[in-house]
Amino acid sequence: MIQELGKEELQSKLKDGTITAIDVRTAAEIAEGVIEGALTGFDWNSGEFYDHVDSLDPTKEYALICRSGARSMQAAMALESMGFSNVYNFKGGMMAWNS
Repeated sequence: MIQELGKEELQSKLKDGTITAIDVRTAAEIAEGVIEGALTGFDWNSGEFYDHVDSLDPTKEYALICRSGARSMQAAMALESMGFSNVYNFKGGMMAWNS
């Protein structure tokens, strides 16, 4: 089961460098703003996500982010099924980040 991180938890992990954020939104959504340092180009809707998975280290921690938390949960489950064990969904997505 995928664990979820709230805003404060994600901010703390990003600040101390223990997690990498992966933004799975579309290019148009990313143009509206991103979390500083988040990896982009992993658009879940277009399938770009799977084009870049090989660039990820399965031993590291990742937080998946989208607009509301639904696509990022799907992406997190996909990573988990590929053997990634330190994967989190950012609860509420960018809507929560910006609130």
